[in-house]
Amino acid sequence: MDHSQPHFTNVGQLIHTNPLRFGVTTTCMEVAIALLSSQLSGGPVLDETGAYLGFVSEFDLLKTLDQSQDLSKITTQQIMSKEAYLIHNGTTIKEAIRIMKEKKLLNLCVEENGVVTKTITRHDLLRGYLGADLGIDEE
Repeated sequence: MDHSQPHFTNVGQLIHTNPLRFGVTTTCMEVAIALLSSQLSGGPVLDETGAYLGFVSEFDLLKTLDQSQDLSKITTQQIMSKEAYLIHNGTTIKEAIRIMKEKKLLNLCVEENGVVTKTITRHDLLRGYLGADLGIDEE
């Protein structure tokens, strides 16, 4: 591996590994299956134009289960976090790391012109910060 290559500086340069996207009518059971099969921790809830409405995570599903609710009868709209921690392609990797650490997030959505274009994970930031693709292929 060539360690002399420059480190990536902003999130627009990163390959993202979280392709998940959910709609407001997606059931929590569908979300649970998507999270378990992808081994990801959550994904954005978007409207039909791709605009950010919220984020649904394993924590949201666990809270719902803890309240003895049926995941097949609850939708993302009912449990999603509406807090919008959105970044842009020009956001530096260091700034994205700071936001994730401060807000205790595992994912950050990248928004351009009102549309979520990708979701960056902690792994994506670590890989980008190290300035290497580490042999991980883009899908």
